[in-house]
Amino acid sequence: MTTSLSFGAKADKKDMSKWHAWAAGYLGECFDAMDATIFFIVLYPAISELINSKNDAAIGWYGSLILASFMLGWAIGGTIFGAVADRMGRAKTMAFTILVYAIFTGLCATSHSWWEMAIYRFFVGMGVGGEISLGTVIVSEYWKQKKQRIWATAWLDTSFSVGLVLASCANLMVGGHGWRWLFVIGMLPALATLYIRYTLKEPDSFEAMRNHKELLKNKNPKDLTESESRYLQSPFKQLFSSEYRTTIIALFCIASSAIIGYWSCVSWISPWINQLTGELAIGERSMATNVLSLGSIIGAVSTPLWLNWLGRRNTIRFAFGGCMLAVIVMFVMIKSFCLPLLALIALIGLTVGLQFTFLCIYIPEAFATNVLGTASGFTFSAGRIFAALIAVGGGQLIAMYQGSYAMASATVAIVYAIGFIAANYLPETNGEVKGTGIDEKNKTAIGQRT
Repeated sequence: MTTSLSFGAKADKKDMSKWHAWAAGYLGECFDAMDATIFFIVLYPAISELINSKNDAAIGWYGSLILASFMLGWAIGGTIFGAVADRMGRAKTMAFTILVYAIFTGLCATSHSWWEMAIYRFFVGMGVGGEISLGTVIVSEYWKQKKQRIWATAWLDTSFSVGLVLASCANLMVGGHGWRWLFVIGMLPALATLYIRYTLKEPDSFEAMRNHKELLKNKNPKDLTESESRYLQSPFKQLFSSEYRTTIIALFCIASSAIIGYWSCVSWISPWINQLTGELAIGERSMATNVLSLGSIIGAVSTPLWLNWLGRRNTIRFAFGGCMLAVIVMFVMIKSFCLPLLALIALIGLTVGLQFTFLCIYIPEAFATNVLGTASGFTFSAGRIFAALIAVGGGQLIAMYQGSYAMASATVAIVYAIGFIAANYLPETNGEVKGTGIDEKNKTAIGQRT
């Protein structure tokens, strides 16, 4: 009787840990999206005030510079914090990154010039980049069973769309009082760090990996096998070894395509609607954001079904091909705020949801625990350096198209072809996570040590 009750208590505790991990990832990514989206919702009124001009080309140029700063921060933060998480732990790193982006989002409300805003957005990007690469890692390390992990990840990725809805609702509630109030609301994610700090523990697989590394470090270097020596190498060096090189480069291209397409193309829908209507268009922009979010939610939760139906490669091909077609048709053909516009936005949301959820499901299947944080951070973040450069180029495109956000965005949409092609180089996986990367014979040693 006692043994049975003890086992049940342990099982319940372990099950709760899974849900704490999922909730932490959900809150983090949800607030990520809210804080990142607030800038795009207020881009037109905020930049016009900060530069004291309503010229579309000028607003597009300075908005692109601030976006580039945000993307650069995202790239640096994701890469650095991903590596930190492989050394220091997932939970502590995640809590810190959320605190960073919440504080600097609030500071955006104090901006008096475009370059002040750019500085604050850089640090917002660092925090967002660090957190968004860790949520998937933590969930994959707690949810070990294949089908459960895939569905948990799919539902986790609805958090980004929920964050868009939160930003849209905040705009409806306080947007009429001025854009600065939206950034003040963006400080709320700081509360999530309290939940993460007091409920989330490090995953067993991370602890096993860390203990194994300590065990190897205490051995005589001459007694280490080739695989053991490689296990102690820096995660970045391991990522570009023959084992992972093709996969990491292909994922880098896929993630870059998705990131550039979203932040330098899809995210311009809101300011473009200002151009279509010739008004502040608070209601229209909020409706468009909500439709995009709904489409993305459907795309995220349906990803496991697409993967079962089409396989990994064909799913991502469909996501990129369909998104490129829908974006170009929308920006080139639509000339007013109408039902066909909303239908195309919903389709774009669906394919965007597929793109990012695919990455979240696939990365833990491709990389072992000892490099997983670094791989996730690099995959999701390195492409943002190119996104930053294209964001600056986007400002030039807008000027070249005489202030037309539509034509500039339709041109940038060609980047989705890169992701479509890169899918050819991805190894097909069966849904199982890569695991700790520790040889079976070493498990006894780990058990003795712990």
